[in-house]
Amino acid sequence: RAEDHNGRRNHDEAAFWLRYLEGALPWSPPPVPFVLIGDANLDAADGEGRPQALRALLAHPALQDPAPRSTGGALASAAQGGPNAVQVGDPALDTADWAETGDLGNRRVDYVLPSAALTVTAAGVVWPAPGEPLAEAAAAASRHHLVWVDITLP
Repeated sequence: RAEDHNGRRNHDEAAFWLRYLEGALPWSPPPVPFVLIGDANLDAADGEGRPQALRALLAHPALQDPAPRSTGGALASAAQGGPNAVQVGDPALDTADWAETGDLGNRRVDYVLPSAALTVTAAGVVWPAPGEPLAEAAAAASRHHLVWVDITLP
């Protein structure tokens, strides 16, 4: 749509978190340590969104992006083709499967971003490859796949 309400809202949500972390709002930035978790409904590399603020958020020095991965996401993109065939971002990072919509494909839209002060020990996306345990259950649960990050507290 010409108004692009969804694209603007997704951009503005990421821009809000940037301003909050930078102390540019009436509230103090969050105390360290913290974890920013959410569905941005926006991929930093693919899709028709407005990814500038999300890219800046992912690169913000107060945060770290553990880049959770899955084998299932990468295999799904390869098998589905269509919009996934022209995907710029790494399909192993995808967290949502919109292949059935025909024009969106898979995207990385769900994020767990620990503060830079935390130590990340592991991260992943629960998107089992076909035939692996829970593959059917994960696919049936939601188009979004669970993103997890293990951290060590200071």
